[in-house]
Amino acid sequence: MTELTASDFPALCSDPAVQERINSFETERSEAARKFWTRGAIGTALAIGAVVTLTMSGWDVAAWIVFALFLVGAIWGALSPLLAAKEAMKNPVLEAVAKRAGMEYLPNGFEPPVFGSAYRLLFGSGFSSATYTDLFNGADEEGRGFAFYEANLQRRSGKNTHTVFSGQIYAIQRRPGHSGHTVIVPDRKIFNFWKPASDMVRVKIPGDDAFERRFEVYSTAEMEARQLLFDTALRQRLLELRKGGRVYVYLDPEEALVAVSGKDRFEPGNMLRRVPGTERVRTMFEDVCAALGLLRELKAKLS
Repeated sequence: MTELTASDFPALCSDPAVQERINSFETERSEAARKFWTRGAIGTALAIGAVVTLTMSGWDVAAWIVFALFLVGAIWGALSPLLAAKEAMKNPVLEAVAKRAGMEYLPNGFEPPVFGSAYRLLFGSGFSSATYTDLFNGADEEGRGFAFYEANLQRRSGKNTHTVFSGQIYAIQRRPGHSGHTVIVPDRKIFNFWKPASDMVRVKIPGDDAFERRFEVYSTAEMEARQLLFDTALRQRLLELRKGGRVYVYLDPEEALVAVSGKDRFEPGNMLRRVPGTERVRTMFEDVCAALGLLRELKAKLS
């Protein structure tokens, strides 16, 4: 993993693939935006026309079914060009940034690192929807893997669906020498009697009331967990991350995972606004730099 700084940004913009995207993006975005408004207007007009015609004919239920179908089709048809233009800008830029950092970038279709081992203890099971995007994957000089990616997890309860987690996930392969399983989860108030696994015990952090109010720690190896969290700087960093959203940590003898909830990152911005291509590249570049910085911190503390 190569550290990226502000001095890398001009070189990134000079990359042939990135430069081509910067030069052609606004033309593609403008055309996609024009199709968005045109298709949206036509689709909405057709939907309204269909519901009025069918209602006047006495087909009230059919009218609203047809209206919904026309509206969904109009929205999808309007959004498709914008999504295509966004991906055409985003993917080459993130591939180039990842290459400069000595990593691999995959936009989607990957198996999320470490998640399969960690998710039941951190989030429970039974997701109605789980989406993973924007994987940055690499290995250090010792061959130990590390990665970060985005996840959106949803769960259905009756007719309602709520978001379990949305944000960035950091995965790290640890050095040998660890034995237990430890999780750090947001404080659950009166529900803190629930343990993620039957063989885990609650681990208290005496003298750090701020950490105790915001997190709960459970482990199969209490002394190992205490030794880890004896690091005041680690506890403080987790508290800082907690200010921006919910934070989850999983550690086993071989791997570690940290999930930090927050807004969607690594995106080129609003596709309906005219923004210089270089500024869109800068936004994505800075998001990756911030993620690399946090990954480096977590790797130093947890590996």
